[in-house]
Amino acid sequence: MTTTRLRPNSSIFRQGLLASIVFMTIVFVVLYFLTIPDGPWQLVLGMQVVISLAVTFATWGYFSATIWVSPDEISERGFFGRRQRFPVASVDSIVLATISGSGGELQRQLFVRDAAGRLQVRMRGQFWPPEALDTVVRTLKVPVVRIEEVTTIAELRRQYPDLLFWFERHPRIAIGVTAATALVIGIVIFAFLRGIGAA
Repeated sequence: MTTTRLRPNSSIFRQGLLASIVFMTIVFVVLYFLTIPDGPWQLVLGMQVVISLAVTFATWGYFSATIWVSPDEISERGFFGRRQRFPVASVDSIVLATISGSGGELQRQLFVRDAAGRLQVRMRGQFWPPEALDTVVRTLKVPVVRIEEVTTIAELRRQYPDLLFWFERHPRIAIGVTAATALVIGIVIFAFLRGIGAA
């Protein structure tokens, strides 16, 4: 049995990682400038350590993500390191769609689903190269549902709701959670700036 190992596209993540490092460098240089003379620079150092650890974890999670596919099985190690295996007998079909994002960009996506329509493995063209998606289709040899017209997440939610993540199925809740998180972060940053006398 031949098993093919698929890895995500590394160039996109490297670009994002580089932009994040540049941004964090500028922010922390300014914070150190404000706090080293007579402020709580130790707190800034602590923040930098925590954020650096989070970035390191995200980098490890992205580059350790892997999909293995063979004629008998497809398995995935996700962002958090959990590995799931799905024998081909449990795979009912593959859904292929080209999705239009909010900015108008087109993104090819592949969904492996079971007989109940539930998602088993999802591959987004933003992270996986086109040949990786083609390899899964070619290797599994299960029925393929091709959505010929360009679709949106809203249309996909109506047709195949079980294929989407919870925040895509419930966008209003996701917006509320995001807004609340941003508010909490803003309050923390404001309190910190007031503490060092910068606000």
